[in-house]
Amino acid sequence: MQRFKTETVRRVFPGLFTVANSYCGFLSVIYAIDGNYLTAAWLIILAAVMDGIDGMVARITRGYSRFGVELDSLADIISFGLAPSVLLYTLYFHQMGKVGVVISFLPLLCGGIRLARFNIMFTGYEKENYVGLPIPMQAITLSSFIIFNFDIWNDLKLPQGLIPMIMFLSLLMISTIEYESLPKFTLRKDTKNLVKLVIFLLASLTIMLFPRLAIFPFIFIFVLHGVVRWGWHLLHHEEDEVVDIPISD
Repeated sequence: MQRFKTETVRRVFPGLFTVANSYCGFLSVIYAIDGNYLTAAWLIILAAVMDGIDGMVARITRGYSRFGVELDSLADIISFGLAPSVLLYTLYFHQMGKVGVVISFLPLLCGGIRLARFNIMFTGYEKENYVGLPIPMQAITLSSFIIFNFDIWNDLKLPQGLIPMIMFLSLLMISTIEYESLPKFTLRKDTKNLVKLVIFLLASLTIMLFPRLAIFPFIFIFVLHGVVRWGWHLLHHEEDEVVDIPISD
């Protein structure tokens, strides 16, 4: 009986953060419809924090299950697919008619494809890399861009930048470009992980000190890092193929 209770707690506890994630996403939709765009954007970021804690707790407790994975994806599509799409439409793209509807729909569409692919490839939370830009990162990028604009100009000063950004992020989600996972919180002799951990902690500290200004630059650097890393590997792979071509006598 004790083992059953322990097992139940181990599996249910991560789910509480999943529910908190989806609730933040739901609230974000409500606030966006009411015109409270900054609150809606912050709620998406809070949902991402809940999602991160959910995954971390699941890894620590080994409390993940097929049900948990599906529930997590449903929460993610609300918080990082639907909520950003509604925020973008109500904030700016409602002015563009049907074109605005289509552009606003892209985060939801591509995010859903990204999550479906993740689910069929899921083998556990211990991953070195993710295939395609994770949907929370896309949502944080868009939300923090809005927060960044409002903090500096008290308005969405660069709305034209949203269109290429949305298309870029949406393509990255359904791409096969690999993105590194978050560092493991351990001091074992793993140089790569230690470097990632130091960068992560410094970035987190800066974000805590200057949240409205720091989130967007740091998250966008992460997004671009994956693209640059992919381009670097692609270039060097092609060079290796050229070198390895046998030359006939």
